[in-house]
Amino acid sequence: MKRNRTLLVATLLLLFAGIVAVVFGDINGRSYELHLPAKEKLVGISVEKESKQAEITEDKEIEDLLYALSGSGGDRRTKKESVSDAPVNVQGSLKVDFHFAESKTSTLFVYQKGGGYYVEQPYNGIYKISGEEYNTVEKYVR
Repeated sequence: MKRNRTLLVATLLLLFAGIVAVVFGDINGRSYELHLPAKEKLVGISVEKESKQAEITEDKEIEDLLYALSGSGGDRRTKKESVSDAPVNVQGSLKVDFHFAESKTSTLFVYQKGGGYYVEQPYNGIYKISGEEYNTVEKYVR
């Protein structure tokens, strides 16, 4: 009898913990991952800031840009969703276009806002980056 009661309490506690995990998982929202192309699929990258534009076609420079955008761990994740074509109310906005061999283009934005630096992939996520990573992208349009 005591064993059944202990088993019932343990089962109820596990059920309660599962419900709490599901509820708090939904409150925290969905996680987003930055999608960057493989270097081999690119013919170039263009970086634009205001009226300045730079075309990057050298393999080493493409590799450096991809490394800076992906972060030192190579995996950027966030819970901040991007809900527009381009960021608003930001400073130092850089438009980065990836040009693929199949004549396709993919765009993301690198910018400053509220003392921080970010990469925004439209309709995906907003990812925090370092000032050094921002400068790595911005140096092409100085």
